[in-house]
Amino acid sequence: MKRIVNSAERIQNDIDRLHIDAEEFEMSRGLHRHVPAAEKIPVPDTEYDTNFWHGIDDEGLR
Repeated sequence: MKRIVNSAERIQNDIDRLHIDAEEFEMSRGLHRHVPAAEKIPVPDTEYDTNFWHGIDDEGLR
């Protein structure tokens, strides 16, 4: 699970860097566009019921 979180954080960081680079590129060309803030989706920090993960190791295996 931690690997997924790390990957998601890395992707989000890469997207943020792309936005920064695009803005700098547009500013160097005399362009500017307004980028609205992305909608933030709250993720609860509570523990899941263990039954939620029941059989997850077998997912996708036949």
